[in-house]
Amino acid sequence: MGKLNAIMLREEAARCLLCHEPPCSSACPVKKNPAAIIMSLRMDNYKGAALKANKALEKSGQCGEACENKMYCQRKCTRGKIDRPIKIRMIQENLADGY
Repeated sequence: MGKLNAIMLREEAARCLLCHEPPCSSACPVKKNPAAIIMSLRMDNYKGAALKANKALEKSGQCGEACENKMYCQRKCTRGKIDRPIKIRMIQENLADGY
């Protein structure tokens, strides 16, 4: 997964369908709430998105045990029924790295 700049992150987040009850968030076994991170990006709130991503990564130890790189959030992304799911993991990693 490559490094993305702020514009690329925003473009990926813009693909989100803004589900009323986001399956990406409900699929996360440690409740990282990727939908909130994506919503912050869509609102051009990069700082808020980065803070949410960093907070989510504080749970990464738990996530490693619960998810084991299965990316439940991406697999449940509604956008995947249209073309391809939102690259949630890549977004979170890039935000945590300071995009």
